[in-house]
Amino acid sequence: MKYNRPRASDKMMAVPKHTALFLLILLAACNKATPPSPIKAIATREEIMHHLVIPNAKVVWDASGTIYTKDGVTERSPKNIDEWFTVEASATTLMEAGNLLMMEGRAMDNGKWIERALALRDASDAVRQAAKKKDIVGLFDRGGDLFETCQACHSQYRFTKDEMKTRSY
Repeated sequence: MKYNRPRASDKMMAVPKHTALFLLILLAACNKATPPSPIKAIATREEIMHHLVIPNAKVVWDASGTIYTKDGVTERSPKNIDEWFTVEASATTLMEAGNLLMMEGRAMDNGKWIERALALRDASDAVRQAAKKKDIVGLFDRGGDLFETCQACHSQYRFTKDEMKTRSY
């Protein structure tokens, strides 16, 4: 009995055929177009600022502090669970507004604008955490950090623009 032993060249030819088939399948799989994202920026940057950021920042800033007048001193703080929840909800909205401001179609650039939007998100999250803990000192301090974050962005982007296009609150 004589075996027909495969030649070395037959083995080498079999590997490239399988490799070629594998590469064709892999290429076909990679070549499929990724479906477009369903996420689309619809509101303008100014609408995000005026409908989400400004009113919710005002809720945060009005929730703590001391007011001195000729009639006396008033301490501001959430008085009940509903008021604390309102502050927390506003901080959550601000936090997510930071994400919205980074979306394509809203971001002014991919450098400082993104850094400022991330800072808004982080400062708002710190406010949210203080509200969850019902920490009035933390709320006041983190609210101050939020104010500084807003001012840093405005000084770079808002106040250098055409005054006729930028509304004030």
